[in-house]
Amino acid sequence: MKKILALGACIVSLFALEMTVAKKGVLDIKKTYVADIYSPKQVMVATRLMGYIKKMSVEEGDLVKKGEMLFEVDPADIYSMLNQARGAVLQARSGVLMAEMAYADAKKDYLRFKNLYKNGAVSKRDFEKMKLMMDIRKKQVDMAKGMLKQAKSALERARAQLKYAKVTSPITGVVTMKMKKVAEMALPGYPVIVLSDINSIKAKSLVKESDVDKFKIGMPVIIKVPAIKKTYKAKVSTIIPAGDNFTHSFVVKYTFENHKGLLPGMYAKAEVVVGKKEAIFVPFAALTTRGGIVGVFVVDENDIAHFTPVKQIAQVGDNIAVEGIKANTKVILYPPANLVDGQKVEE
Repeated sequence: MKKILALGACIVSLFALEMTVAKKGVLDIKKTYVADIYSPKQVMVATRLMGYIKKMSVEEGDLVKKGEMLFEVDPADIYSMLNQARGAVLQARSGVLMAEMAYADAKKDYLRFKNLYKNGAVSKRDFEKMKLMMDIRKKQVDMAKGMLKQAKSALERARAQLKYAKVTSPITGVVTMKMKKVAEMALPGYPVIVLSDINSIKAKSLVKESDVDKFKIGMPVIIKVPAIKKTYKAKVSTIIPAGDNFTHSFVVKYTFENHKGLLPGMYAKAEVVVGKKEAIFVPFAALTTRGGIVGVFVVDENDIAHFTPVKQIAQVGDNIAVEGIKANTKVILYPPANLVDGQKVEE
């Protein structure tokens, strides 16, 4: 066994080992907060009609385009109003016809009495009565035409109401909430569906009061979205200065540089640099294990290698921030498996 160890030591000494020194650097202190992806632009879609929902074309989470049908209200009451309006128009037209016929007769009587009055065949009083009757009939025609105009307007309103039975999306967005189901009553002005604009996406976190002073407007944030396995760059855009009385937390909002692929309601994590501290860095290639313990081989002034356990703090690129060694300590890169503690090495 001693011969094998001696042979291994000879082999190590035959090859020059690559070395470097541990360097002092600055390590970012990061904190992670739960974040929600949301749209600040929400549209609550309601119907102008009162009626039972006949059809629902979307579900929560569906992406809809502007103009796409969302739901339909049973237009039975509108058809009834439409039929009544049509009947009123027919009745008003009949009234105009009868008024015009009565006016035409009154006008003929007036013209006849006018000639008789000129010839002295009728009295002035009888002539004026014919003129008054003609004027009354003329006003009745005007009134009948006015009633016809009102009936036509009511018919147009009924027809316009009919198109409101089918409710379409006013924006391109995602359905975030359904507040009614098929066969339930829809009332004018009361939301049936809530849409979120996907062209305006932000994120927000609840931050405890002890951390809120670490956030500054414009500071960079990394948003990680596990569902789609993507990372996004963002900045702190809003810090709401009023905290919750029960949780003692504050809302912090983030604005994305590019939010492609994100949808409102997604779960995310916001990674924020809240401070910095000095640390000792070594290349990842310097780490090795001996007996299940992670460490590095340091080389003293006599070129003797010593296995030194270290605690890994964080990884920054190809370097590892560690505790357990000092700055400017010489360490071995890619230490061979047969390198043992106390062995003399050459660079």
